[in-house]
Amino acid sequence: MFIKTKHCDILLTMKWLLLLSLASTLLLSSQRTQMHMGTLISVTCEEENGIDAVFDEFAKLDNLLSTYKETSEISTLNRNNILIPSHQTREILQRSLEMNTVSRGAFDITIGALTHSAYRFGYDNEHLPTSNELTKNTRFVGTKNITLHDTTIETTKGTIIDLGGIGKGYAVDKSIELLEKQGVKKAIIAASGDIGCLGACEISIQDPFRPDGTIATIKSNLPRFAISTSGNYERYIKTKANNHLINPKTHKPQQWFASVTLIDSNDNTRLDALATAVSVMKEKEAIKMLEELKIGYILIRNDGKSITSKMPENISLIFSAF
Repeated sequence: MFIKTKHCDILLTMKWLLLLSLASTLLLSSQRTQMHMGTLISVTCEEENGIDAVFDEFAKLDNLLSTYKETSEISTLNRNNILIPSHQTREILQRSLEMNTVSRGAFDITIGALTHSAYRFGYDNEHLPTSNELTKNTRFVGTKNITLHDTTIETTKGTIIDLGGIGKGYAVDKSIELLEKQGVKKAIIAASGDIGCLGACEISIQDPFRPDGTIATIKSNLPRFAISTSGNYERYIKTKANNHLINPKTHKPQQWFASVTLIDSNDNTRLDALATAVSVMKEKEAIKMLEELKIGYILIRNDGKSITSKMPENISLIFSAF
């Protein structure tokens, strides 16, 4: 990932990171990068103390929401099937169920029964599951396996909650809210493909077929801007056909889009979840949903064809020359 401001250029690389390049149009004083939520988080901010606050927020949420940390609230829920949640855990689970409804089931946090238990994405022993493994775990996929009570959350034994498709967007939103309360007006928070801006910003989107190329540049003059990109090249086993974007209805990796980019004036939580959902939806169904929600999009199909919406007001799109 290349993150560029007027003051610095930083090269960040990881095998499964979604690569984006940011170019701030603002004169921002400080930029730093740390590892949180299994990815590199880059924060550019006019206030140095604001950067520390964002990293602290990501660390706190990671300790609550990670499926990979045994002491997190989500791991406790996955292990014990009951939890008295913190406000943040309850909130993100409520948003997740809301996004499940909005996407007509295409976004489903119970997909962990496949992503973690069957494929074991992100673990040292990740592998292609047998048909028996898939059959064993598919019964635990579906929101019928999670119930939010007044003070507790319960899941069916065998259910694995996976917030990988919404957690980083939620953390970006919480961090942006934190900066706004501090009076910060100029900042960029980049958590892999989930990016939130305060003030004008310029973002270049990676070409999914050329790691060193870009497909387009998006310029925003909004006071708040949100973008989320998901791709089948981000994480996979052996080939992209075995990518981590599992359709909760068919229980198979998605085969439609190489890259999905969603654009709006706010709410990275919603964009993160819906980018995950669109990645596994059929093209017409996905476009219909996005148009109804008035969310901007750039969809790159596996055959290389791009489908682009009209951009929201005060946002411009410039495709790269080839």
